[in-house]
Amino acid sequence: MTDQEFFVKTIADELPRFDRLLRAIPLDKLEYKPDTKSKTALELAAYMAGEASTFEIFLKTGKVDMVQLGKAMSKTFDEAAEKFSAFLASTKELAQSMSSQDWQSPAQMLAGGKVEWETTKGAMAWSLLLDLIHHRGQLSTYIRPMGGKVPSIYGPSADTKS
Repeated sequence: MTDQEFFVKTIADELPRFDRLLRAIPLDKLEYKPDTKSKTALELAAYMAGEASTFEIFLKTGKVDMVQLGKAMSKTFDEAAEKFSAFLASTKELAQSMSSQDWQSPAQMLAGGKVEWETTKGAMAWSLLLDLIHHRGQLSTYIRPMGGKVPSIYGPSADTKS
């Protein structure tokens, strides 16, 4: 299995885990944040949707400006969750349809037009997917203090054990 095929398989495996987590967020407590420096649950979900939107950009063009990532794409939690899942599903399809040569072609991450990172499209895709998994873990720590139950992600949580 190539790393490109594994990437596609990993997105297929991770999408239900993301969906379970996003459905577990108590919608009446979206302004919760664990610290004044932290994002609220709504801001974090909107950020994740914004980050997921970048896959299509750099997989097609080889460039993405991360300054755009910080701009909220979603005004509601439901919108952020819906966009997130749609962007990740379309990323899976796009990655699956790419030639291996295109997958290994150059990519640049910019910040306000300045090159911050140069690598391949495939390496950048993996890095951003792992970052999204990190943010899912971050968001999972919000659920219990918000009054919700943490769902199973890679196995039972303390809230899903019988």
